[in-house]
Amino acid sequence: MMSTMEDKISRHRLKVDFEDTDAGGVVYYANYLRYMERGRSE
Repeated sequence: MMSTMEDKISRHRLKVDFEDTDAGGVVYYANYLRYMERGRSE
C-alpha cells in the first residue's frame, strides 16, 4: 500500500508569545526551529 502525503502530516497547536515576534507581529525565523522541535517531540 502506498502512503499519501496526508499520512505524513501531523498537526500541533502552540501558543506564540508576543516576545517571539517582531514589531510587525511576524515570528522570528529562529523560533521556527523551536516550534518544529516541540511538534516533533510531541
